[in-house]
Amino acid sequence: MRDPVSLVTDLVLQVGIAFALASVLSAAAAKFAQSKSKGVKPLEEGGLDWDALLSDGKISSEAYRVLRNAGTERPWTSPFNVEEREGVFKCAACDTKVFESATKFDSNSGWPSFYDKLQGVELEEDNVVDKTVNMRQEVHCVTCGGHLGHVFSDGIVWKVPTGKRYCINGAALNFSPNQEKDTPETSLG
Repeated sequence: MRDPVSLVTDLVLQVGIAFALASVLSAAAAKFAQSKSKGVKPLEEGGLDWDALLSDGKISSEAYRVLRNAGTERPWTSPFNVEEREGVFKCAACDTKVFESATKFDSNSGWPSFYDKLQGVELEEDNVVDKTVNMRQEVHCVTCGGHLGHVFSDGIVWKVPTGKRYCINGAALNFSPNQEKDTPETSLG
């Protein structure tokens, strides 16, 4: 019979190996899923000239990083976290309407959150790692394919009608308020 210390040592070693293997498989699955991602559309498929948008000042370097390279802005940095006017949020790159302000709510997550989307939003269906490990789906602009953020099925916590929380990078958005007297459009791009 083996002593308890060596049994525990073997168990810890086996658990460590299992975690390392799971990590390697997860990384490989993520790379595979990323290669299958719809994401940003190439120019030859009607996509945007992202470098021109950046160099012409139509989008900021942060919007480029988020929309084009599927980046994530730092939490609590978007002025859209506190945007309360009525209006429509649009993709910062192509102006496609993606969310209405009536569906925006404070999730206290650090990013603008919405419980429903407009037709300008598509969900990434092929990313198995996001769906099963991260419990989320990537959200893209249907027109340009730009990365907007992610949707989670934890909206029940905030008692929102759809049960969904669209956690969106403010850098990926512009805001057009409803027509009020001389209210300017807010653009971060």
